[in-house]
Formats: sequence, structure tokens, C-alpha cells
Amino acid sequence: MNIATRNQLVKAGYIPLPAWLILSTIAGFFAVDYNPIASHVSVMTLQDNTAHFIANIAALSSGAALILFGIGVWRFSQCTFSAGSLCWIIFGISMVANGIWPMGGPMHGLYIIGIFSILAPALCLLDIQDHEIRKQLHAITVFVSLSAMLYLWLALNGFDPEGYQGLTQRIFGSINYLWPLMFAYQASRAKSATAVE
Repeated sequence: MNIATRNQLVKAGYIPLPAWLILSTIAGFFAVDYNPIASHVSVMTLQDNTAHFIANIAALSSGAALILFGIGVWRFSQCTFSAGSLCWIIFGISMVANGIWPMGGPMHGLYIIGIFSILAPALCLLDIQDHEIRKQLHAITVFVSLSAMLYLWLALNGFDPEGYQGLTQRIFGSINYLWPLMFAYQASRAKSATAVE
């Protein structure tokens, strides 16, 4: 894989956050009796209307972008095997599954394999050889990883505030998608700086 292709794959990290957040917000306007503050995005996949279609597109597009991003980060890391990149790819696959199967069955989210996203930022940072990028992403990696653990803890213990599950999903989901975006930005800056030199 040449460097230009690798860089394009890394830029896929710009896509998941806006694709998921904007499209799921638009879908909410078409949903019947849907409260985005109280309900998860996946609830819209239970409807047979435009909201379902747009929610599927949100999941499919963000999932496909995560898979491409994972491949790009793997190549960027120059490692033979990158566990962090694999975690992003697995998370992308789970999002694609969200866009194919409706909420309620085990195939929606593909048996919860999206949980691997919690490990993705920290494991990726371990694989990246570029010390400047590692330095720039250290704080955001800690923030994203701890936020993902907090959200999982809240959900597993039933502490996710009743009536606000949709809001917390959007907040913590956006935080999780922030890492690919920030990595794509820092990798682009590093590439530009190298070009200038």
C-alpha cells in the first residue's frame, strides 16, 4: 500500500463523528413518537419509515469509515499487527451490523463486539511510532478511554439516568468518535510538516 492510499484511509477518521451525529439527528425528525433525549438511536430501527432508513445510513457510513480508518492506522503504525487498529475495525463491523439488523436481536451490534472500541485509542497509541503524534494524542486518548469506561460502568450498573439515555449515548458516542477525528487531524499535520521540511 502506498503512502497516498494510507493517508486517504486515515482521513476516513474525519467521517464517523459527523456522519453518525448529524444523520441520527436528522433521522429523529422523521421518527414517530421518538424522543432523542430519552431514546437511543437504535430505537429508530424498529420503525418502518424514513427514520429507520436514515438511522441505518448513519450506522453503515460511520461503520464503513471506521473500518477504512482502522486499516489506515494499521498501515500508518508500520506494525506487522496492530491490536488497536483491529479494535477500530471490529467496532466498525459492529456499527455496520447496527445498520443491517434492527434493534432487539443479537446481530444488531453483532453480539456487542463494539465494546472493543474502549481499547482502540490506547492500543493504537502504543503502536504509533511518531513521537509527536503520540504526544499530541496522549491527553485525548486518556479522556476518550476513561469516558468509554465511565459510560460502560453507568450502563452496566443501571446508573445511566432514566429518561436521558439518548442524550448520554450521543454525548459518549461523540466522545468515542472524537479519537479517529483527532488522529486524522494530527496525522495530516505531521504529513504537512514533513512535506514542508
